[in-house]
Amino acid sequence: MKQQPVYLFKKLGRRIGVSTGTGDFYQLAPGIFNSLKKWNCEIRKRSGKLSAPAAEKLARRLSIPEEISGLFPLRPAKREVPEAAARLTDLTLNITSECNLRCIYCWNDTGKYSDQAFKNRKAGPAAQAGCLPPMSLETARAAVDLLVGMSAGEKQLVVDFYGGEPLKNLPALLGTVEYCKALEKKKKLKFHFLLATNGTLLTPALAEKLLCLGVQIAVSVDGPGKIHDRNRPFHDGTGSFAAIARNLKGMRPSIRRRLVGRTTVTPYYTDMVALYENLQGLGFERVEIFESEDACHKITPGREAVFFQKAKDFRRLFREYELLAGKYSEEVVRGSLDYGKTFFNRFFKLMQRLYYNQQVTGGCPAAQGQIAVSADGEIFPCTSFIGIMAFSLGNVHTGVNRKKYLSLLEKTKKRFRKCGSCRLFSVCGTTGSCLNINHYFNGDISMPHSRSCRLFEEKIKLAMAVLSVLSEKIPARLDALFGHDPVGRRGNELY
Repeated sequence: MKQQPVYLFKKLGRRIGVSTGTGDFYQLAPGIFNSLKKWNCEIRKRSGKLSAPAAEKLARRLSIPEEISGLFPLRPAKREVPEAAARLTDLTLNITSECNLRCIYCWNDTGKYSDQAFKNRKAGPAAQAGCLPPMSLETARAAVDLLVGMSAGEKQLVVDFYGGEPLKNLPALLGTVEYCKALEKKKKLKFHFLLATNGTLLTPALAEKLLCLGVQIAVSVDGPGKIHDRNRPFHDGTGSFAAIARNLKGMRPSIRRRLVGRTTVTPYYTDMVALYENLQGLGFERVEIFESEDACHKITPGREAVFFQKAKDFRRLFREYELLAGKYSEEVVRGSLDYGKTFFNRFFKLMQRLYYNQQVTGGCPAAQGQIAVSADGEIFPCTSFIGIMAFSLGNVHTGVNRKKYLSLLEKTKKRFRKCGSCRLFSVCGTTGSCLNINHYFNGDISMPHSRSCRLFEEKIKLAMAVLSVLSEKIPARLDALFGHDPVGRRGNELY
């Protein structure tokens, strides 16, 4: 037995114990918490030589009741490796590479998808050199047909419009929605539409039109004017905040409340509570706050300061996430925040999955329920792989390369062997490390990226601690709090 049966931590004034065998987690009294810590140490000292009866005898000697030690079995429960199947529920359409902003952390690289690090390693052909023309409606329809054809009978499907700035190709966006709605009637399907936009082209009239069509809209706002303008300038270097604020101000409050305000946090400014309050001040009720991710970001040298790279940066990020988790908890208890207002919010999705399943379901959905299609119809595991032709899985006009697709899925299954010794594997199940980040930093999509795993570990602990707080303060409201999931599962079964 190499692994301790209990993963113990303290967060938000709570003492939590997680079964490394089952993934179940519990709030613990101080005395029990300390005794379990001693039990862990003794078991670790005798690793591989302690039987279950001997572990129970040791627990009695440490005054741990049988009903407590029984929650943390010595042997992990067997976890089945999921079957590799080319089944889709989610489609991301990169309908244009063109964008009117030059965000400092953008992986798009002004539409060129340059891939210098990949090219230097000679691991495959160079990515596309120039900005692709906008996606045609014909290509978008073919991509939707592919989604439906590979959905294996799933009736709830997701189409996500991405870019570039997707509103630069409004005809393809609107035409795709119209095509999907026709398919809904014909094939008895339900499409959920998502749109990520920088907000500069989102006029009040257009916002209302899109919402009426059932398109859920996320607007990127990185903070008050000065902070936002540093992160997200126009191509000429001028700030974009004023244009977004003008559009938001012109919207009726009922429309503005239905939008999602999304903030990307960089090391330049990390006060997440202040950023959350800024979104509220702009009229957003639905919020998403997330750190700048370094997926694809080894491709453009000179931008290291834009991402959380150093240990001190991560310590600061952990502190800010803890303060934000505390703020979320206060708002939920007060009744001013719920999952219906935060279904784009990854932290709330994490809590939802822990609440219902005691684990984070599904893992990374890239190619496992989700694909991305570039403007020319090329198919990739997710948007982060767009332009890396070694990861192309075919083209919507010529079909999927099933041999390559299934080979990729088989490679992703190796994560279960490589992650199996992790103390939180029973909870995380390989979800903590993005396939693209694994590729760029480790040269292997199945090799977990340690820094990403450490950050996800922190988020799991915070989610468990917030659930503990909410279970204590509003137990009767938890089912209603997490029951709202209007935009599907991002490729993963939830219930």
